[in-house]
Parts: sequence; structure tokens; C-alpha cells
Amino acid sequence: MSERVCLVTGACGFTGSHLVKMLLARGDRVVATDLSRAFEHPKTKHIFGLIGLDTNHPNLSITPADLTDQSSVGALFAEPITHVFHTASLYDYSAPMEVLRRINVDGSVHLFDAALECKTLKRFVHWSTCGVFGKPYTAKSDRKCNIPFDESSSSPKNATPDQAQPAGTHLVNDYSVTKWEQEKIAWRYHREKGLPLTVVRPAPVYGPGSDYGHGGITLAINRGLVPFIPKDSRNYITTSVHVEDIAGFAVFIADKDEALGEDYNVIDDSIISYQEFLDYIALLLGRNLPKVPLLTMPMLRPFAIVSAKVWVYLEKSFNVPRIRILEVGSATYMSSSYWIANAKSKAAGYAYRYPDVRAGLRDTIHWFRDAGWLDPKYNPHGIWQENLKK
Repeated sequence: MSERVCLVTGACGFTGSHLVKMLLARGDRVVATDLSRAFEHPKTKHIFGLIGLDTNHPNLSITPADLTDQSSVGALFAEPITHVFHTASLYDYSAPMEVLRRINVDGSVHLFDAALECKTLKRFVHWSTCGVFGKPYTAKSDRKCNIPFDESSSSPKNATPDQAQPAGTHLVNDYSVTKWEQEKIAWRYHREKGLPLTVVRPAPVYGPGSDYGHGGITLAINRGLVPFIPKDSRNYITTSVHVEDIAGFAVFIADKDEALGEDYNVIDDSIISYQEFLDYIALLLGRNLPKVPLLTMPMLRPFAIVSAKVWVYLEKSFNVPRIRILEVGSATYMSSSYWIANAKSKAAGYAYRYPDVRAGLRDTIHWFRDAGWLDPKYNPHGIWQENLKK
């Protein structure tokens, strides 16, 4: 097997750090890139240590770069890169649209352009998101609902040149809009310029080291910040994928000839309601989540959006620490039911380590407990904010 030299963008991020660790364990050479300050951040060092990522590994080169700076992106290809794993995006539901576009869209174009100049490149694995399928309709709107999205569904891959939204659904927040635009450009580079592209679309990712998304929900339930849930949450489907499976699938698919020019939804087998999902987390944490019969998910959605706007104001004006699950962008997912099909990823031959989200949550919460993150006195955000001020 010829040596792979893998460039991982967003290496300090949740998925990127696990991917770097996995590639090193495989025996690949890895060029890990992210913002310089990201490598020096107390949170990054803390999580690298907890997940066992050795920054002194002989096959690892740490090369800081800024995707918005084209010259620094070009310097990443000084080594003979054979595979690019582009995990980097600004995943922040409270970020302004202009910032999201500058990083997620313009920054990715810089990377696409630099990759095209690399003569040793064999594959470019691009991280999209299942969010590009948009918010499905509900039965109340007299449309089809709870129909699984698969790779033949309306997406950036099969969109017309002027199409800004998936057909029959709509994108729910600015982050998803920029991911749609980003992936659409990636496909144009593949078709028109020969970028050797494979696209992976993960469901919401969870696992060791995650304090946002599903990880943030887990920590919030543990701290009693989710005191109840609407009774009708049993009627809404949520989706997940363990971080080891999105990283594992990307590593698995990167050398498959048949994967060139293909897209894959990466998601576990679980068809689970929000109520079951949250109840299982609460069960593992020893918490109780009462069900409020007169409160519905559609009713809670506008309240959550208003509350999130107030909290963002308090954070910006008075430095009140943000509750990461209470954001405008994440609140827009409420009253949505997502069913994503993973048949294509399984047909490719990949065996999911965590096909059932319950097993993944069990191991993740066990990791949280061992890491001390479930200690009621543990406030990582406060610790990291104080370190940044020094």
C-alpha cells in the first residue's frame, strides 16, 4: 500500500481531532491544519489529551493556516498531499451570515483552488451535512412527512445552477445555507475542473469530546438546564452519528475508486423520537424529564428562538456565558422531524461501529463521567474563557 499523506482541515475541531487520531493509527502521514490560536487554545489542548491525540507523533505535522487567507492555504500543499479531508467549517449557530460565508464558502473555494494545483492529490473528501436536505414538511401541511432523505433527494449535487434551496423543503438556518452553497461549489469544481471529489454528509455528530450539538444537550440535561420536554416530542424523529463512524467512514471511502464523484449520507440505523432520545440520556444521567401535555414542539419553537436572541444579547452586552443549546440557529430545528437513509454508505461496505445511538450514548456518557465533565462543579466554558483573558 502506497503511503498516504493526508491534509486534515479543522484539525482542532471535534470531528477533525478524532480523524487525525484515526489516520495516525492507520499509519498515514498527517498534515493537521487549523487557526494558529486554535492549536494554542486551552480547550484544544484539554480535549487532545482526553481523547489521546499525541501532538508529538512522528507522522504528524502541525501547520497552522487560515482558510480566509489564500496564501496560507496554498502553503499547506508544500508536502505531496495525496488526500484532503476538509472537515473545517464554522459550526456556530450564533455567527453572523457574513462570517459564516467568509469561512465556509470563500475559505473552501481557496482550498479547492489550492487542491487543484496539487499534482499528487488522489482524493478530496468534503464534509457537508445532512442539513442540506432542508426541513421536511409535516402531515399538518398536507404534504408527505417522515420520508427518508437519501442521496437521490434534492441536494447540492443535483441542484440546478441557480437553485438556492432544496426542492420541496427549506433550509432552516444560516449555517445550513452556507453548507448548501459550499457543497454546490464543490460539485462544480468536480464537474468543471476535475477535483477528485467525494462528499460525506454526516447527521448531527456526538461522542467523546463534544460539548456542542448532541454533546451540549447531554451536558445541559446533566446540569438540570432541560427541566421538561413537550409530550408531543414523541412524534418527531431525530438523527445522529457517532464521531468514530463519520471519521471511520471517511477514512474507509477515501481510496474507493467507485466513490469518486459520489455522495454519502453517514448516519446510524436508529429511528428514534426526540422523546426517546432525551429520555435515554436522562436515564443514563439519573435525571427525570417530565412531559408537559399542553406544550407542543411548534409552540416551544418561537419561545426558544426569542429566548436565544435574549441570551445572545446578554452574552455580547454583559459577557453572560452562553448556553450552547439555546441559540437561534439550533432552535430553528425544533418541530422538525428528520429521517435520513444510510443505505448507500452501508452498501459501500462500511460497518458502523455504533449503528444504535443508545450504545453510542452509553459509551459517550461513560467517557464524560471519566473525564469529569459530569461533575456539577465542572464548567469548562468558564475555565477556558478565564484562560483566554490571561
